[in-house]
Amino acid sequence: MPTKINGESRTVAGRRERFSYLIYGLRFTSDRPIPGLLSIESTDAVSPDLSVRFPSGEVHPPEDLSKETLWYTSDILDASGHPALKIWKEKKVGSYFIRYSHGLTFHLNADLTTLDIHYDEPMSAEDIATFLLGPVLGIVLRLRGVTCLHASAVSIKGKAIAFVGAEGAGKSTTAALFAQKGHAVLSDDIVALLERGNSFYIPPAYPFLNLWPHSFAMLSPSSRAELPESTTAEKRPLVLNGNPTRFQRTELPLGGIYLLLDERSESSEAPFIVGLTPQDALMHLIANTYGNKALDPVMRVKEFSVLGRLVKSLPVRRLVAYKDPLNLAGLCDVISADLSAQKHVLHGD
Repeated sequence: MPTKINGESRTVAGRRERFSYLIYGLRFTSDRPIPGLLSIESTDAVSPDLSVRFPSGEVHPPEDLSKETLWYTSDILDASGHPALKIWKEKKVGSYFIRYSHGLTFHLNADLTTLDIHYDEPMSAEDIATFLLGPVLGIVLRLRGVTCLHASAVSIKGKAIAFVGAEGAGKSTTAALFAQKGHAVLSDDIVALLERGNSFYIPPAYPFLNLWPHSFAMLSPSSRAELPESTTAEKRPLVLNGNPTRFQRTELPLGGIYLLLDERSESSEAPFIVGLTPQDALMHLIANTYGNKALDPVMRVKEFSVLGRLVKSLPVRRLVAYKDPLNLAGLCDVISADLSAQKHVLHGD
């Protein structure tokens, strides 16, 4: 049965126990364990970037919020035809209310350092983690000025290789194929770009891949998945527990990006790689950044600048897959061969 988040968290020596995690380069603590995450050793000498709390009681955005404080409305509708997500920004203090239509609310303070989680009805820890580790932390990263790609990333010869594309493009499935061949996975769905000097680095996310049920049918029978009983998660986790898939626990320099677009080919040569000009690569990346619909003008300018530097320093290529999505033969081989041909990218490995 799923772990229910009810009552108070455990106490140690009369105080609340804190759980420490590192994800997307963010060090955060929580007063409840977060399912699926690997805890790290906590130290009082290092302040967390984010403190996650589960206060008792419900919280709702004030009813009299004006239109100016409604910061974002999702174009995705729930079963009742209402926006699945709305985000308010308080006028006076600048904090954010991230509220889902089913009653889950995340209250982020103006300093982006504290995240309080509230729910109208009891929810499983797994279901709350689905929202927290994906879209909510994605919003936190964007508000902190971190450009994020809608992508998955794996480790190949000591470099991070990202697979970028829209929902359903096959990012996670491609990452799973490489995982089955022994390549460690860094991130799924959200790839945070950390820029240092003239290089970009990809920090690890969580130790599992979220796959649609039909994706499991495309993978080899050796796949192993732990399927929690969940009422809201539509995807299933492929756990990266080293048997045989692995999780990359440390950040890696970004070595290249492959775009997975809607275009597919019936050619016998598929799958194949197509080069892109820096201008075309930039436009494709801008269209496939995570949370780009919620960016304000200042954030968009910064994103454009970051991605402009990225396409000038790293190869961005387009992967054209075979028309039949069930035919995955040769996909990893084509990408691996293309990377090997780019000796200036993976030199010294």
